[in-house]
Order: sequence, then structure tokens, then C-alpha cells
Amino acid sequence: MPPPTPIHALSTLEAQINVLPSGKPRRPPIKLGDCALKELVQYKCNIVEPEVRGEKVAEKGKGVVVCEPVVRLLRQCAGGVSVETTAWEGRREKAKMEG
Repeated sequence: MPPPTPIHALSTLEAQINVLPSGKPRRPPIKLGDCALKELVQYKCNIVEPEVRGEKVAEKGKGVVVCEPVVRLLRQCAGGVSVETTAWEGRREKAKMEG
């Protein structure tokens, strides 16, 4: 089984990805802003029971599957390093708009 995927705070994301699991610094260091931006769409699906209409209840167990897209952003860097940056991208965009 592979090791669990680490989760890093946004403020330390770039610094954390530049440290290898062994604790050594990554050479050359990665600048996320220089890596290719990729988009991944996943779907979150739930079963929704039919609504009650008046006093007649639709057949139980005849739920409808409703799926909603979940967009994730990734940065694909040299050397095969891929980092999910969905929240980081939002923070960068907000900083650009404010300053």
C-alpha cells in the first residue's frame, strides 16, 4: 500500500513540495507558478429519493442518482511531479485582484 498523501497548508505549499520525503531539498526547486495548469473534473453522486406528492408516496427504493461536477486544479511540473492546487489557485487569484 502506498504511503498516505500529505496535506499541506496553503501558506507552506510551495516550500513543502520542495522538500523530498527523505528531508533533503529538491534540486532544482519547483516553482508552482511555472508548472502547467491542468483541470480535472470528478463527479460527486448521491441517490435522491423521489419527493412526496400529496399523500401519494412514490415507490420506495426508486431513487434518482444526481451527480454534480467537482473541478480540481493541478500543477504538472517537470519530473512527473503533480500537485493539487485547487485552493492555492483561488488564493493566488484573490491576491491578484486585491493587489
